Amino acid sequence: MRLGNPVASGDPQRLLAVVVQADRWLAGHPSICCCPITSRLVAAPLFRLSLEPSLANGLPSSSQLMVDKLFTAAQQQVRQVVGVLEGQELAVLERALRQWLELA
Repeated sequence: MRLGNPVASGDPQRLLAVVVQADRWLAGHPSICCCPITSRLVAAPLFRLSLEPSLANGLPSSSQLMVDKLFTAAQQQVRQVVGVLEGQELAVLERALRQWLELA
């Protein structure tokens, strides 16, 4: 999804994020839990997960999920759904979240 209120970093990808909250909590709740996406690639494979652009995910360039930078945002800040993670991308994100949050 694309969020409003641009971040001063100048990185347009910084506004992209993946919702990491159960669907059942989305309706009627004022905020959403998100995992930001960046195009500033770093070598940290345990918590910076690489994504390549695809029709499904809607990313314009090679990017990384920043599992170490989870945040919440007001639902009204969501401006646009640009894509979805599927298959292996989603499985890798779920595994990384469990490790980062020590849920497994």
